[in-house]
Amino acid sequence: MKKKRNINRHMQGMLAVFICMFAALGGYLTYSMATYGDEWFSTAYNPRISAARNIADAGSIYDRNGILLAHSVGDERRYAEDGDTRRAVSHIVGDVYGKSLGAENYFAKYLYGLDKGILDKLETGGKGADITLTVDAALCRYIYNNMEHHGAVVVMNYQTGEILASVSAPTFDPNTLKEITEEDEEGSEYLNRVTQGRYPPGSTMKILTTAAAIENGVTGFETDCTGSAIIDGQRVTCPTEGGHGHVDLTSAFTRSCNVYYAYLSEELGNANMLNTARQFAYNTAFKFPDFNMLESRFEQPGNDGDLAWAGIGQYTDLVTPMHNMLISAGVANGGVVMQPNTLLDVRYGEDSIYNYAPTQYKSIMDGGTAATLAGFMRDTVESGTATSADIGAAVMNGKTGTAEYVEDGQVKNHSWFVGYADPAHPLAIAVILEGAGFGSAHATPLAGQVIEKAVELGY
Repeated sequence: MKKKRNINRHMQGMLAVFICMFAALGGYLTYSMATYGDEWFSTAYNPRISAARNIADAGSIYDRNGILLAHSVGDERRYAEDGDTRRAVSHIVGDVYGKSLGAENYFAKYLYGLDKGILDKLETGGKGADITLTVDAALCRYIYNNMEHHGAVVVMNYQTGEILASVSAPTFDPNTLKEITEEDEEGSEYLNRVTQGRYPPGSTMKILTTAAAIENGVTGFETDCTGSAIIDGQRVTCPTEGGHGHVDLTSAFTRSCNVYYAYLSEELGNANMLNTARQFAYNTAFKFPDFNMLESRFEQPGNDGDLAWAGIGQYTDLVTPMHNMLISAGVANGGVVMQPNTLLDVRYGEDSIYNYAPTQYKSIMDGGTAATLAGFMRDTVESGTATSADIGAAVMNGKTGTAEYVEDGQVKNHSWFVGYADPAHPLAIAVILEGAGFGSAHATPLAGQVIEKAVELGY
Protein backbone atom coordinates (compact mmCIF):
# COMPACT_ATOMS: atom_id res chain seq x y z
CA MET A 1 0.00 0.00 0.00
CA LYS A 2 2.85 2.33 0.87
CA LYS A 3 4.44 1.72 -2.54
CA LYS A 4 1.11 2.50 -4.24
CA ARG A 5 0.77 5.74 -2.28
CA ASN A 6 4.31 6.73 -3.37
CA ILE A 7 3.44 6.03 -7.00
CA ASN A 8 0.27 8.14 -6.67
CA ARG A 9 2.26 11.00 -5.15
CA HIS A 10 4.82 10.81 -7.99
CA MET A 11 2.04 10.78 -10.57
CA GLN A 12 0.36 13.78 -8.91
CA GLY A 13 3.71 15.59 -8.87
CA MET A 14 4.34 14.85 -12.54
CA LEU A 15 0.77 15.97 -13.37
CA ALA A 16 1.40 19.25 -11.54
CA VAL A 17 4.65 19.74 -13.47
CA PHE A 18 2.89 19.08 -16.80
CA ILE A 19 0.10 21.50 -15.89
CA CYS A 20 2.66 24.21 -15.05
CA MET A 21 4.54 23.54 -18.30
CA PHE A 22 1.30 23.68 -20.29
CA ALA A 23 0.31 26.95 -18.60
CA ALA A 24 3.75 28.41 -19.29
CA LEU A 25 3.56 27.33 -22.94
CA GLY A 26 0.08 28.80 -23.29
CA GLY A 27 1.23 32.05 -21.73
CA TYR A 28 4.23 32.24 -24.03
CA LEU A 29 2.08 31.56 -27.11
CA THR A 30 -0.38 34.27 -26.03
CA TYR A 31 2.49 36.73 -25.48
CA SER A 32 4.10 35.78 -28.80
CA MET A 33 0.87 36.22 -30.74
CA ALA A 34 0.27 39.61 -29.12
CA THR A 35 3.85 40.73 -29.75
CA TYR A 36 4.71 39.11 -33.07
CA GLY A 37 1.33 38.10 -34.50
CA ASP A 38 1.18 40.76 -37.21
CA GLU A 39 4.81 40.11 -38.15
CA TRP A 40 4.20 36.37 -38.50
CA PHE A 41 0.99 36.95 -40.42
CA SER A 42 2.70 39.20 -42.96
CA THR A 43 5.52 36.79 -43.81
CA ALA A 44 5.63 35.51 -47.37
CA TYR A 45 5.58 31.95 -46.01
CA ASN A 46 2.19 32.24 -44.31
CA PRO A 47 0.19 29.43 -46.02
CA ARG A 48 -3.08 31.25 -45.38
CA ILE A 49 -1.90 34.20 -47.47
CA SER A 50 -0.49 31.88 -50.14
CA ALA A 51 -3.84 30.12 -50.41
CA ALA A 52 -5.74 33.40 -50.47
CA ARG A 53 -3.62 34.65 -53.36
CA ASN A 54 -5.46 32.25 -55.62
CA ILE A 55 -8.40 34.62 -55.30
CA ALA A 56 -8.66 36.95 -58.28
CA ASP A 57 -10.49 39.68 -56.39
CA ALA A 58 -7.65 40.99 -54.24
CA GLY A 59 -7.95 44.66 -53.33
CA SER A 60 -6.02 47.42 -55.08
CA ILE A 61 -3.20 49.58 -53.74
CA TYR A 62 -3.12 53.36 -54.30
CA ASP A 63 -0.73 56.16 -53.43
CA ARG A 64 -1.98 59.07 -51.31
CA ASN A 65 -3.19 60.92 -54.42
CA GLY A 66 -5.16 58.01 -55.88
CA ILE A 67 -2.48 56.75 -58.30
CA LEU A 68 -3.04 53.02 -58.88
CA LEU A 69 0.04 51.09 -57.76
CA ALA A 70 -1.25 47.48 -57.80
CA HIS A 71 -4.46 45.69 -58.83
CA SER A 72 -5.76 42.32 -59.98
CA VAL A 73 -6.88 41.44 -63.49
CA GLY A 74 -8.30 37.94 -63.43
CA ASP A 75 -5.75 35.76 -61.63
CA GLU A 76 -2.87 38.13 -62.47
CA ARG A 77 -1.46 40.86 -60.24
CA ARG A 78 -0.45 43.99 -62.14
CA TYR A 79 1.43 47.06 -61.01
CA ALA A 80 1.66 50.77 -61.87
CA GLU A 81 1.35 51.48 -65.58
CA ASP A 82 4.32 53.88 -65.68
CA GLY A 83 7.59 51.91 -65.62
CA ASP A 84 9.58 54.44 -63.56
CA THR A 85 6.80 54.69 -60.99
CA ARG A 86 6.59 50.90 -60.81
CA ARG A 87 10.30 50.58 -60.07
CA ALA A 88 10.41 53.56 -57.72
CA VAL A 89 7.71 52.16 -55.41
CA SER A 90 8.54 48.46 -55.84
CA HIS A 91 9.93 48.02 -52.31
CA ILE A 92 7.17 49.95 -50.57
CA VAL A 93 4.47 48.07 -52.55
CA GLY A 94 6.22 44.68 -52.61
CA ASP A 95 5.09 41.75 -54.74
CA VAL A 96 2.90 38.66 -54.44
CA TYR A 97 5.90 36.30 -54.60
CA GLY A 98 7.44 37.66 -51.42
CA LYS A 99 10.72 38.61 -53.10
CA SER A 100 10.52 42.01 -51.43
CA LEU A 101 8.26 42.53 -48.43
CA GLY A 102 6.00 45.55 -48.82
CA ALA A 103 2.32 46.44 -48.67
CA GLU A 104 1.42 43.23 -50.55
CA ASN A 105 2.53 41.29 -47.48
CA TYR A 106 2.18 43.67 -44.56
CA PHE A 107 -1.43 44.49 -45.42
CA ALA A 108 -2.41 41.12 -46.93
CA LYS A 109 -5.12 40.58 -44.32
CA TYR A 110 -6.96 43.58 -45.81
CA LEU A 111 -6.10 43.02 -49.48
CA TYR A 112 -7.42 39.45 -49.36
CA GLY A 113 -10.27 40.08 -46.91
CA LEU A 114 -8.68 37.87 -44.26
CA ASP A 115 -9.78 40.27 -41.55
CA LYS A 116 -13.42 39.52 -42.42
CA GLY A 117 -15.65 36.67 -41.27
CA ILE A 118 -17.50 34.44 -43.77
CA LEU A 119 -20.76 36.44 -43.59
CA ASP A 120 -18.94 39.76 -43.99
CA LYS A 121 -17.04 38.40 -47.00
CA LEU A 122 -20.34 37.34 -48.60
CA GLU A 123 -21.59 40.92 -48.21
CA THR A 124 -18.56 42.27 -50.07
CA GLY A 125 -18.76 39.59 -52.76
CA GLY A 126 -15.52 38.01 -51.54
CA LYS A 127 -13.49 41.03 -52.66
CA GLY A 128 -10.63 42.23 -50.50
CA ALA A 129 -10.18 45.80 -49.33
CA ASP A 130 -8.54 48.59 -51.30
CA ILE A 131 -5.72 50.28 -49.41
CA THR A 132 -4.19 53.73 -49.75
CA LEU A 133 -0.56 54.28 -48.79
CA THR A 134 0.96 57.46 -47.36
CA VAL A 135 3.58 57.68 -50.14
CA ASP A 136 3.48 60.08 -53.06
CA ALA A 137 4.28 58.16 -56.26
CA ALA A 138 5.41 61.32 -58.09
CA LEU A 139 7.95 62.14 -55.37
CA CYS A 140 9.21 58.54 -55.35
CA ARG A 141 9.57 58.63 -59.14
CA TYR A 142 11.51 61.90 -58.95
CA ILE A 143 13.93 60.38 -56.42
CA TYR A 144 14.37 57.21 -58.48
CA ASN A 145 15.17 59.22 -61.62
CA ASN A 146 17.78 61.31 -59.79
CA MET A 147 19.67 58.59 -57.89
CA GLU A 148 22.99 58.00 -59.64
CA HIS A 149 24.20 55.38 -57.14
CA HIS A 150 22.80 52.46 -55.25
CA GLY A 151 21.40 53.46 -51.88
CA ALA A 152 18.25 54.74 -50.24
CA VAL A 153 16.18 57.88 -49.75
CA VAL A 154 13.32 58.26 -47.25
CA VAL A 155 11.15 61.33 -46.58
CA MET A 156 8.66 61.67 -43.71
CA ASN A 157 6.31 64.32 -42.37
CA TYR A 158 7.96 64.68 -38.96
CA GLN A 159 4.80 66.08 -37.36
CA THR A 160 2.53 63.18 -38.38
CA GLY A 161 4.85 60.24 -39.10
CA GLU A 162 3.54 59.75 -42.67
CA ILE A 163 6.20 58.30 -44.98
CA LEU A 164 5.93 60.38 -48.16
CA ALA A 165 8.70 58.67 -50.11
CA SER A 166 10.76 55.51 -49.66
CA VAL A 167 13.07 54.53 -52.51
CA SER A 168 15.73 51.80 -52.54
CA ALA A 169 18.21 51.21 -55.36
CA PRO A 170 18.88 48.93 -57.12
CA THR A 171 15.25 48.10 -57.63
CA PHE A 172 13.18 45.63 -59.64
CA ASP A 173 10.13 45.49 -61.88
CA PRO A 174 7.32 43.51 -60.18
CA ASN A 175 5.61 43.03 -63.55
CA THR A 176 8.47 40.82 -64.78
CA LEU A 177 9.06 38.65 -61.71
CA LYS A 178 7.35 35.66 -63.34
CA GLU A 179 9.98 35.71 -66.07
CA ILE A 180 12.95 35.69 -63.67
CA THR A 181 14.54 32.33 -62.96
CA GLU A 182 16.61 31.48 -59.90
CA GLU A 183 19.77 31.63 -62.04
CA ASP A 184 18.94 35.24 -63.01
CA GLU A 185 18.42 36.48 -59.47
CA GLU A 186 21.12 38.56 -57.82
CA GLY A 187 19.04 39.23 -54.72
CA SER A 188 20.36 42.73 -53.93
CA GLU A 189 17.59 44.44 -55.88
CA TYR A 190 14.95 42.88 -53.61
CA LEU A 191 16.49 44.29 -50.42
CA ASN A 192 14.71 47.37 -49.14
CA ARG A 193 17.73 49.41 -48.11
CA VAL A 194 15.54 52.01 -46.34
CA THR A 195 14.58 49.60 -43.56
CA GLN A 196 16.84 46.57 -44.06
CA GLY A 197 20.13 48.16 -45.16
CA ARG A 198 22.56 48.87 -42.30
CA TYR A 199 25.49 51.22 -42.84
CA PRO A 200 28.16 52.97 -40.76
CA PRO A 201 26.56 56.34 -39.94
CA GLY A 202 29.78 58.29 -40.46
CA SER A 203 29.60 61.90 -39.29
CA THR A 204 25.79 61.83 -39.01
CA MET A 205 26.60 60.11 -35.67
CA LYS A 206 27.85 63.49 -34.45
CA ILE A 207 24.21 64.41 -33.84
CA LEU A 208 24.10 61.69 -31.17
CA THR A 209 27.53 62.54 -29.77
CA THR A 210 26.57 66.23 -29.55
CA ALA A 211 23.34 65.32 -27.74
CA ALA A 212 25.38 63.27 -25.26
CA ALA A 213 27.65 66.28 -24.67
CA ILE A 214 24.71 68.65 -24.14
CA GLU A 215 22.82 66.34 -21.79
CA ASN A 216 25.94 65.49 -19.76
CA GLY A 217 27.21 69.06 -19.40
CA VAL A 218 30.31 68.70 -21.60
CA THR A 219 29.55 71.61 -23.90
CA GLY A 220 32.57 73.74 -23.00
CA PHE A 221 35.16 71.34 -24.39
CA GLU A 222 37.60 72.91 -26.88
CA THR A 223 40.70 71.65 -28.68
CA ASP A 224 43.14 72.36 -31.51
CA CYS A 225 42.76 70.25 -34.64
CA THR A 226 45.94 69.78 -36.68
CA GLY A 227 44.33 67.23 -38.99
CA SER A 228 45.01 64.08 -36.97
CA ALA A 229 45.24 62.74 -33.43
CA ILE A 230 46.49 59.57 -31.75
CA ILE A 231 44.02 58.22 -29.18
CA ASP A 232 44.94 55.06 -27.31
CA GLY A 233 47.26 54.07 -30.15
CA GLN A 234 44.74 54.70 -32.94
CA ARG A 235 45.07 57.53 -35.46
CA VAL A 236 41.94 59.61 -36.16
CA THR A 237 42.13 61.98 -39.12
CA CYS A 238 40.19 64.88 -40.59
CA PRO A 239 39.81 65.17 -44.36
CA THR A 240 40.65 68.89 -44.20
CA GLU A 241 44.34 69.40 -44.98
CA GLY A 242 46.11 70.97 -42.01
CA GLY A 243 43.07 70.48 -39.79
CA HIS A 244 40.43 72.89 -38.53
CA GLY A 245 42.54 74.88 -36.06
CA HIS A 246 40.97 75.82 -32.74
CA VAL A 247 37.43 74.39 -32.48
CA ASP A 248 34.62 74.32 -29.95
CA LEU A 249 31.39 72.31 -30.03
CA THR A 250 29.59 74.68 -32.41
CA SER A 251 32.38 75.05 -34.98
CA ALA A 252 33.33 71.37 -34.77
CA PHE A 253 29.78 70.29 -35.60
CA THR A 254 29.38 72.79 -38.43
CA ARG A 255 32.73 71.87 -39.99
CA SER A 256 32.45 68.15 -39.06
CA CYS A 257 35.78 67.92 -37.26
CA ASN A 258 36.67 64.28 -36.57
CA VAL A 259 39.55 65.12 -34.23
CA TYR A 260 37.32 67.23 -31.99
CA TYR A 261 34.63 64.56 -31.79
CA ALA A 262 37.19 61.83 -31.12
CA TYR A 263 38.46 63.76 -28.11
CA LEU A 264 34.90 64.67 -27.07
CA SER A 265 33.86 60.99 -27.11
CA GLU A 266 36.85 60.15 -24.89
CA GLU A 267 35.82 62.98 -22.56
CA LEU A 268 32.22 61.70 -22.40
CA GLY A 269 33.21 58.11 -21.72
CA ASN A 270 31.68 54.77 -22.57
CA ALA A 271 28.68 54.89 -20.26
CA ASN A 272 27.40 58.29 -21.37
CA MET A 273 27.78 57.45 -25.06
CA LEU A 274 26.05 54.09 -24.67
CA ASN A 275 23.19 55.61 -22.65
CA THR A 276 22.57 58.27 -25.29
CA ALA A 277 22.70 55.61 -28.04
CA ARG A 278 20.01 53.63 -26.23
CA GLN A 279 17.98 56.81 -25.78
CA PHE A 280 18.22 57.32 -29.56
CA ALA A 281 16.86 53.74 -30.04
CA TYR A 282 20.12 52.06 -30.98
CA ASN A 283 20.23 48.39 -29.90
CA THR A 284 16.41 48.43 -29.90
CA ALA A 285 14.08 46.00 -31.66
CA PHE A 286 11.71 48.18 -33.67
CA LYS A 287 8.07 47.02 -33.67
CA PHE A 288 6.34 49.35 -36.10
CA PRO A 289 2.91 48.18 -37.31
CA ASP A 290 3.39 48.93 -41.03
CA PHE A 291 6.83 47.43 -41.79
CA ASN A 292 9.75 45.49 -40.35
CA MET A 293 12.99 47.35 -39.65
CA LEU A 294 16.37 46.00 -38.64
CA GLU A 295 17.91 47.05 -35.35
CA SER A 296 20.68 49.66 -35.45
CA ARG A 297 23.85 48.85 -33.54
CA PHE A 298 26.09 50.72 -31.11
CA GLU A 299 28.47 48.35 -29.35
CA GLN A 300 30.32 49.02 -26.12
CA PRO A 301 33.78 50.16 -27.32
CA GLY A 302 36.67 48.17 -25.92
CA ASN A 303 39.06 51.10 -25.36
CA ASP A 304 39.34 54.87 -25.86
CA GLY A 305 40.55 54.45 -29.45
CA ASP A 306 37.47 52.43 -30.35
CA LEU A 307 35.29 54.93 -28.47
CA ALA A 308 36.81 57.79 -30.48
CA TRP A 309 35.90 56.04 -33.74
CA ALA A 310 32.41 55.17 -32.45
CA GLY A 311 31.77 58.84 -31.63
CA ILE A 312 32.40 59.80 -35.26
CA GLY A 313 30.20 57.01 -36.62
CA GLN A 314 32.74 54.32 -37.44
CA TYR A 315 34.06 51.46 -35.25
CA THR A 316 31.18 48.92 -35.48
CA ASP A 317 28.33 51.47 -35.55
CA LEU A 318 25.50 50.55 -37.95
CA VAL A 319 22.25 52.37 -38.72
CA THR A 320 19.39 52.01 -41.20
CA PRO A 321 18.44 55.03 -43.34
CA MET A 322 14.94 54.99 -41.79
CA HIS A 323 16.36 55.16 -38.26
CA ASN A 324 18.81 57.91 -39.20
CA MET A 325 15.93 59.91 -40.69
CA LEU A 326 13.89 59.40 -37.48
CA ILE A 327 16.73 60.89 -35.43
CA SER A 328 16.73 64.08 -37.54
CA ALA A 329 12.91 64.08 -37.30
CA GLY A 330 13.27 64.00 -33.51
CA VAL A 331 15.49 67.09 -33.60
CA ALA A 332 12.92 68.84 -35.82
CA ASN A 333 10.03 67.88 -33.55
CA GLY A 334 11.45 69.11 -30.26
CA GLY A 335 12.91 65.75 -29.26
CA VAL A 336 9.80 63.67 -30.01
CA VAL A 337 9.83 61.03 -32.77
CA MET A 338 6.50 60.19 -34.34
CA GLN A 339 5.79 56.59 -35.30
CA PRO A 340 6.55 56.13 -39.02
CA ASN A 341 3.57 54.80 -40.98
CA THR A 342 2.84 53.80 -44.57
CA LEU A 343 -0.87 52.88 -44.34
CA LEU A 344 -3.31 55.76 -44.83
CA ASP A 345 -6.71 54.15 -45.49
CA VAL A 346 -8.42 50.75 -45.80
CA ARG A 347 -11.72 50.63 -47.62
CA TYR A 348 -14.29 47.95 -48.50
CA GLY A 349 -16.27 49.65 -51.23
CA GLU A 350 -17.41 52.97 -49.77
CA ASP A 351 -16.82 51.88 -46.16
CA SER A 352 -13.51 52.91 -44.60
CA ILE A 353 -12.46 50.60 -41.76
CA TYR A 354 -9.12 52.26 -40.99
CA ASN A 355 -7.97 55.86 -40.95
CA TYR A 356 -4.44 56.86 -40.11
CA ALA A 357 -3.94 58.75 -36.85
CA PRO A 358 -0.53 60.19 -35.83
CA THR A 359 1.08 58.29 -32.95
CA GLN A 360 4.10 59.21 -30.85
CA TYR A 361 6.91 56.64 -30.95
CA LYS A 362 9.25 57.99 -28.27
CA SER A 363 11.10 61.01 -26.95
CA ILE A 364 14.81 60.72 -27.73
CA MET A 365 15.98 63.98 -26.14
CA ASP A 366 14.60 66.95 -24.25
CA GLY A 367 13.39 70.08 -26.01
CA GLY A 368 16.41 72.17 -25.03
CA THR A 369 18.84 69.65 -26.51
CA ALA A 370 16.77 69.48 -29.70
CA ALA A 371 16.74 73.28 -29.99
CA THR A 372 20.53 73.49 -29.62
CA LEU A 373 21.05 70.75 -32.20
CA ALA A 374 18.61 72.48 -34.55
CA GLY A 375 20.78 75.60 -34.39
CA PHE A 376 23.92 73.59 -35.15
CA MET A 377 22.22 71.83 -38.06
CA ARG A 378 20.99 75.14 -39.48
CA ASP A 379 24.53 76.57 -39.28
CA THR A 380 25.84 73.47 -41.08
CA VAL A 381 23.54 74.12 -44.04
CA GLU A 382 24.01 77.88 -43.97
CA SER A 383 27.80 78.00 -43.76
CA GLY A 384 29.24 74.54 -43.06
CA THR A 385 29.61 71.25 -44.89
CA ALA A 386 25.97 71.06 -46.08
CA THR A 387 25.58 74.30 -48.05
CA SER A 388 24.55 72.37 -51.17
CA ALA A 389 21.32 71.37 -49.37
CA ASP A 390 20.30 75.03 -48.99
CA ILE A 391 17.22 75.66 -51.15
CA GLY A 392 15.08 78.72 -51.60
CA ALA A 393 11.79 76.88 -51.18
CA ALA A 394 12.33 75.98 -47.49
CA VAL A 395 14.78 76.57 -44.64
CA MET A 396 16.95 73.45 -44.37
CA ASN A 397 18.81 72.06 -41.36
CA GLY A 398 21.09 69.04 -41.66
CA LYS A 399 24.25 67.03 -41.16
CA THR A 400 26.53 65.46 -43.74
CA GLY A 401 28.28 62.15 -43.31
CA THR A 402 31.12 60.31 -45.04
CA ALA A 403 31.19 56.69 -43.89
CA GLU A 404 34.30 54.63 -44.56
CA TYR A 405 34.13 50.96 -45.50
CA VAL A 406 36.57 48.50 -47.06
CA GLU A 407 35.83 46.67 -50.31
CA ASP A 408 38.35 44.48 -52.13
CA GLY A 409 41.09 45.83 -49.90
CA GLN A 410 40.30 49.47 -50.77
CA VAL A 411 38.89 52.12 -48.44
CA LYS A 412 35.74 53.66 -49.95
CA ASN A 413 33.08 56.07 -48.73
CA HIS A 414 29.31 56.04 -48.48
CA SER A 415 27.74 59.49 -48.87
CA TRP A 416 25.19 60.51 -46.19
CA PHE A 417 22.87 63.41 -45.50
CA VAL A 418 20.20 63.64 -42.81
CA GLY A 419 18.11 66.70 -42.10
CA TYR A 420 14.80 68.46 -42.24
CA ALA A 421 12.94 71.53 -43.46
CA ASP A 422 11.24 74.25 -41.43
CA PRO A 423 7.81 73.59 -39.79
CA ALA A 424 5.99 75.26 -42.72
CA HIS A 425 7.17 72.20 -44.70
CA PRO A 426 7.60 69.51 -42.00
CA LEU A 427 9.80 67.15 -44.00
CA ALA A 428 12.60 64.98 -42.56
CA ILE A 429 14.95 63.19 -44.94
CA ALA A 430 17.80 60.69 -45.03
CA VAL A 431 19.89 60.01 -48.13
CA ILE A 432 22.65 57.43 -48.46
CA LEU A 433 24.49 56.78 -51.72
CA GLU A 434 26.70 53.71 -51.62
CA GLY A 435 30.33 54.26 -52.52
CA ALA A 436 29.60 57.74 -53.89
CA GLY A 437 32.25 59.61 -51.85
CA PHE A 438 31.92 62.61 -49.55
CA GLY A 439 28.50 63.35 -48.08
CA SER A 440 28.78 67.03 -48.89
CA ALA A 441 29.36 66.33 -52.59
CA HIS A 442 26.69 63.74 -53.39
CA ALA A 443 23.98 62.92 -50.83
CA THR A 444 23.60 66.53 -49.70
CA PRO A 445 22.68 68.17 -53.03
CA LEU A 446 20.30 65.29 -53.80
CA ALA A 447 18.57 65.85 -50.45
CA GLY A 448 18.11 69.53 -51.29
CA GLN A 449 16.61 68.65 -54.68
CA VAL A 450 14.22 66.11 -53.14
CA ILE A 451 12.96 68.53 -50.49
CA GLU A 452 12.55 71.21 -53.16
CA LYS A 453 10.45 68.77 -55.22
CA ALA A 454 8.38 67.83 -52.17
CA VAL A 455 7.64 71.50 -51.50
CA GLU A 456 6.70 71.93 -55.16
CA LEU A 457 4.24 69.05 -54.75
CA GLY A 458 2.59 70.85 -51.84
CA TYR A 459 4.22 69.33 -48.75
